[in-house]
Amino acid sequence: MAIAVQVEMAVRPERGQFSPEFELLLACCQSSRDGHRLTRALQSPIHWDSVLRLSEHHRILPALHSAVYGREDVPASIQSALRSRFQTNALKALRFSAELARITRAFHDSEIDVLAHKGPALGQLLYRDPALRQFGDLDLLVRPRNVMQAKAVLRDLGYELQLQLSPRQEKAYLSSGYEYVFGLNDERNLLELQWRILPRFYAIEFGLEAMFERSVEIQIEGFRVRSLCREDSMLVLCVHAAKHGWAHLGMLRDIAMLADLGLDWKWMVAEAGKIGINRIMGISLRLAHDLLGLAYPHEVQGVEKLTRHVVRNLTSATELNTESLAYFRAMMQTRERWQDRLRMGLRLAFTPSVGEWQAVRISDALFPLYHAVRMARLMKRALA
Repeated sequence: MAIAVQVEMAVRPERGQFSPEFELLLACCQSSRDGHRLTRALQSPIHWDSVLRLSEHHRILPALHSAVYGREDVPASIQSALRSRFQTNALKALRFSAELARITRAFHDSEIDVLAHKGPALGQLLYRDPALRQFGDLDLLVRPRNVMQAKAVLRDLGYELQLQLSPRQEKAYLSSGYEYVFGLNDERNLLELQWRILPRFYAIEFGLEAMFERSVEIQIEGFRVRSLCREDSMLVLCVHAAKHGWAHLGMLRDIAMLADLGLDWKWMVAEAGKIGINRIMGISLRLAHDLLGLAYPHEVQGVEKLTRHVVRNLTSATELNTESLAYFRAMMQTRERWQDRLRMGLRLAFTPSVGEWQAVRISDALFPLYHAVRMARLMKRALA
């Protein structure tokens, strides 16, 4: 696929298409590209309670605070509320960064290679300050062979695994799943230990070993940690956004910011084609262009209908039901190869999940019966 700037080919949203509050948030996320957009947005009547609520939903409170801080056309009460929330987020980012340092040191002492991605690592990479990105947990990536050892290290650090499985269930989960969620003290979902980028049924196979080899070292609050290289980060961000239906502006803000850092687009397009996520990357970049003014060098045809649907969900702050059949149909539409759609459908139908294990208790000796439980639950959901 040719690499060329295709900005003029994408249809931008017409002025007035969005509410004043949503338009303001868009302006805050792209203020470095169009300083006049923010001024125009603030000239409209703004319902500030909605702005605050939407900024939390879309996880862009730091962008909103940075864009309007000190402006005379923003009420003093709003400035004060934003400053308080931003400081709370900054303290949270600092605490998470310290916890990341503690964990990575323990992994290093146990000779476990680990990559920190998303969370404070991505905030440092994109914005040079974890506090300028809103996140709710830590994401650590290890090789599959190190998962059990990593679990033991985390337990020694005081973390508690939120998912309890039998030996047979755990063996199946390591094959079909992608993460263990850990809590610490009163925070139940503080850390995600991952050995894949996505669950196996999505049929998106990243080369994990190559990602470790391409990883880079970054410095956060005085300590060093390894993270995904920029090109791998872009592919992972696009896939992560697709998994959540591109439901939050914060995802698009990250993608737009990363695209500006200077990437090897030729390699990325080739890698996306090999993995089968060219359409997913195309939708992500198209959304970042249409909403945030990104000038992108990768055009994928036939994504207009999908992007329009995503924009409708974004503006209405709609949360997707990732357990619904409609969600899985939409996910299949994001794949360009029929083989990937077929694999996804077959794996979805025939791979028992935690839902089946929790719905029906079957001994490990009769574990294969969960395939029948899976089919029965899917049929019931389809009929409903």
